[in-house]
Amino acid sequence: MDYGNIKNSLGCTAKVRAKQLFTLATALGALFFVGCKEENKATPETVESEYKRSETLYIGGFDWAPPSTFNPLDHDPNFPIDGNCRITYEALLAYNQLSGELEPMLADSYSSSEDKITVHLDPKAKWSDGTPVTVADVLYTFKIDSILPTPRHGNWKFLSEITDDGNNNISFHFGKNKNPLIILNAIAETSILPKAVFEPLVQGAKSGKNYDMNRITAFKNDSMPVVSGPYNIKTYSPDQIVLVRNDNYWGNYKFGGKKPSPKYIIHSLYNGNNHFNSAMTKGNLDISSVFLPRIWDKAKDSIRAWSRNEPYHLPGSITTLLIAHQNAPFNDVALRRAMMHAINFEKIKSRAVSNYTPVIQPGFILPFGTESKFFNKDDADKYGYSFDIEKAKAILTDAGYSWDESGRLLDKKKQPVRNFTIECPQGWTDWEDAIKVIVESLHEIGLAAEEKFVDYSVWDKNLRLGTFDLAMKTQTAELSAASPWNRFDQVMGLVSFKETGEEAFANQGRYKNEEADKLIQKIPALTNEKDLVAAYRELNRIFMETIPVIPVMYRPTQYYQFSTKHWTNFPTEENPYAPPQSLVVAAGVKALWSIKPAD
Repeated sequence: MDYGNIKNSLGCTAKVRAKQLFTLATALGALFFVGCKEENKATPETVESEYKRSETLYIGGFDWAPPSTFNPLDHDPNFPIDGNCRITYEALLAYNQLSGELEPMLADSYSSSEDKITVHLDPKAKWSDGTPVTVADVLYTFKIDSILPTPRHGNWKFLSEITDDGNNNISFHFGKNKNPLIILNAIAETSILPKAVFEPLVQGAKSGKNYDMNRITAFKNDSMPVVSGPYNIKTYSPDQIVLVRNDNYWGNYKFGGKKPSPKYIIHSLYNGNNHFNSAMTKGNLDISSVFLPRIWDKAKDSIRAWSRNEPYHLPGSITTLLIAHQNAPFNDVALRRAMMHAINFEKIKSRAVSNYTPVIQPGFILPFGTESKFFNKDDADKYGYSFDIEKAKAILTDAGYSWDESGRLLDKKKQPVRNFTIECPQGWTDWEDAIKVIVESLHEIGLAAEEKFVDYSVWDKNLRLGTFDLAMKTQTAELSAASPWNRFDQVMGLVSFKETGEEAFANQGRYKNEEADKLIQKIPALTNEKDLVAAYRELNRIFMETIPVIPVMYRPTQYYQFSTKHWTNFPTEENPYAPPQSLVVAAGVKALWSIKPAD
């Protein structure tokens, strides 16, 4: 299975897990992603025959439920409208996780200054109905986020205004809370919408000063919507979503006038990992973003990942155990530190995720790629942790803990430390296997941890309300222009702090540290790299000393594996002409012009 994450970075793949089990009837408060559980009729053995195979790219893993809406203003639109998918509605810029750069999309350039970020809208940009994409479309799209409770509504805490100069230059002016990182993310992760379509819809739902979201989301946008991207929705069923190429796509000029290689892109909908993986093995899927174990064994089926060597997938996120900091015994940092030393991370690496993760390093900064300049190995050695049961027991002993005759851990009052649970959504097999290893590890130091595999809706509600002990999650799943700041902010930032029982979508462990929060507020405005490195070093030290969450493994921003039975020339480590973003996400879209039919 893919990684679980509420999409604060608004990436398409962050919604993969959410689509597996959640019913629309229970989607009462999920702000960033929800899904539904329904039986699928599709089987891995069947593929629609009306589409010529050499013209059709089959993908899977970005949606799990029969489609219900393609309205980008819905909290949970189906593929390809959701998150950071960019083949229908495009953003102004696209993040490339290989280079760490923001690349042109609807905008052809951007610049930053002390008080604003300015983008230049490509004058060639057009909607699928042939009308130009205009500055008015961009301004109205961001206005929508200021007046409606969209997932991007909070961006306006950091914006004072958005202006244009009449020459296709659009300036995003910082507010009192200056945070260029959040604004860059907003520019790169906001789907630009046609004003002509959405202004009447939104205005028609206005009642006084308020807007009726039910009236807005009643619009399903499912009949050849007006989009700017290279593909549009052709048809859909409970089994699949069919996209058709726009042969007149305005952006073809960037590729010498060439059209994207597939005429059709079909997202197949299957029930669970095993069906997706079986379809992949049979050649009925060309690209999959679900967890496929033992990828090295799949070469015989013409399947591979980004790399032929460990960890096979390009790491880009950190899956963690969220900790309920307000509850005993987890409000004791000594216990948290002992837990870190007790967990057998190497066993998680091999048993749970087929070695798809490098050896985890202390802290909350990726020690490779674009973040490596912020990682300090000396600090990791000094303040960090490693698997060491005896060290874990020594920490507990020094903190006043002891054990009874059966080996059960006793607290400082000589009472047994209570039983607690570690939860994740049921059926997410890689997470379940990781939790099983963690439970075994914690038993070694006398902690009575138990597995708790629940329906997605239960897991999501427990996280939002803080009614859990430990819970697996990848809070920030995608690399972006704000990495690693956004990762720290999502688990340590006080701006998102809510008391237990109040709904929270970040800092769901209810962690408090004033010193850390000051650094989180300071970092976005720093422009001198030396100062930035120093600030991240201090923030990572606080993380290692106080353990806001327990990092479990590095993960890819999305699983990216492909079959060469029907299509070839996918981006790879050896041929990195595009990032491993599954050809429908952010800068990965440009690979659609380079893949080739195998026939």
